[in-house]
Amino acid sequence: MTHASVDNSFKKGLESFKRGDYAEAIASWSEAAEAGHAEAQYQLGLMYGNGTGVKQDFARALALFSAAAQSGHTEAEYSLGVLYGVGLGVEQDNAEAAYWYSKAAEAGHTSALCNLAGLYETGKGVTQDFLKAVDLYGEAAERGNVVAIFNLGVMAENGVGFEQDYERAVAFYKVAADCGLAAAQYNLGTIYAQGFGNVPSDMIKAKYWLAKAAEQGHKFAHCNLAVLNEDAA
Repeated sequence: MTHASVDNSFKKGLESFKRGDYAEAIASWSEAAEAGHAEAQYQLGLMYGNGTGVKQDFARALALFSAAAQSGHTEAEYSLGVLYGVGLGVEQDNAEAAYWYSKAAEAGHTSALCNLAGLYETGKGVTQDFLKAVDLYGEAAERGNVVAIFNLGVMAENGVGFEQDYERAVAFYKVAADCGLAAAQYNLGTIYAQGFGNVPSDMIKAKYWLAKAAEQGHKFAHCNLAVLNEDAA
């Protein structure tokens, strides 16, 4: 196939996908993927991974992502990290996951930065390195990754990678909480309820943030809020 015909196959697949004709999308993308079109390989991998228009097949998705990754496709590299990290279509391998997250992170993939930080924080697949984790979470946080911001709060609260600093933890949690992350809202509520370190107890703020978390179905927020309300009665 010529370069132009490969591109046309990809575009045909994209148009088919947009109108919900998944069978045609798979046929067109398969043609382009076999000719080495990285984006077609990636998109086809997503269809197999998600079971869209085809029986879900993680092993097939892995093979397609691997082919796209060989061409430096960043999203495919990240997807490989996820599959190896979870163990879908392949035996779980955190070291391999770290490799692919690193490749994607080098290209600035925000979620890859966050996931790689998690591996360094826990020491899964890599040598545990809290400072490296903080740096990676920090880079992801600068790019707006809410989970990374929250995790920086957890590390500051627990004194991991940082000197323990509840005020700093609250600052991180507040940013994530304002973005709607229930876990951050819950952690804010519990810190304000108890008053830790350099953060004084504040029942108004505690109830506010626990209520926010409870509204999102946080499994512990309802109970903690009920206890605070009982104590105030």
